[in-house]
Parts: sequence; structure tokens; C-alpha cells
Amino acid sequence: MSSEAAGSIQEKVNEYSVLVAPVEQAIRELQLARGMLRARAEDEIHALSPGLAELSEALGISTLDLLTASDRAGFLRDAVAHSQVPVEEIRRRVLQAGAGAGEQLRALGLPETA
Repeated sequence: MSSEAAGSIQEKVNEYSVLVAPVEQAIRELQLARGMLRARAEDEIHALSPGLAELSEALGISTLDLLTASDRAGFLRDAVAHSQVPVEEIRRRVLQAGAGAGEQLRALGLPETA
């Protein structure tokens, strides 16, 4: 390869680096904004449903992941299966989260526990 070709190639690599830098910065900013929106949505959902908040905490799962799963009951069963917390403890924690916690979960298409 001639030094002229190598120089041209390096110039294109440098041009790419300059042009892609703002795109990569925008991607990082969008990812940060997405994370902030996700956290806010989960906080608001938890305020509306303490039982769901307790369920998510007990299982160590994202409330949004659970609620956006195509098969919520299956997602919940998998989470319970991978949890170190016994099912009865999960049930107790959810029911202690407040009056109507079990009804709230059922209204979302979720059993109180899987």
C-alpha cells in the first residue's frame, strides 16, 4: 500500500471519528434520559401500588420489566423460581404492603404470588 493510500485511509478514519463523536454523545444522553424516565415511572407506579412495589423489591425485579412482559404470569413465575425468598415470605410482604395489595396485583393480571 502506498503512503498516499495509507494517508487517505487515515484521513477517512479521522473524519469518521470527528463525525461520530456527537452521535455517540447523543446516544449517551438518550440512554441517561431513558434511565431517568424509567426510574421516575417505577417510582410513580410504586406510589400507586405498594403491593407491586413490595413484590418487585422482594423478587429483585424491575416493575416495568414485569408490567411490559408479554406473559406477566410467566415472568413472575420465573422471578419467583430464581428468587432466594420463599413464596410464603413474598406473599406476606405483598399483603403487608397495604390494604388491597392483592386486588391491585390481580387487577394488573398478576397473581399475588406465582
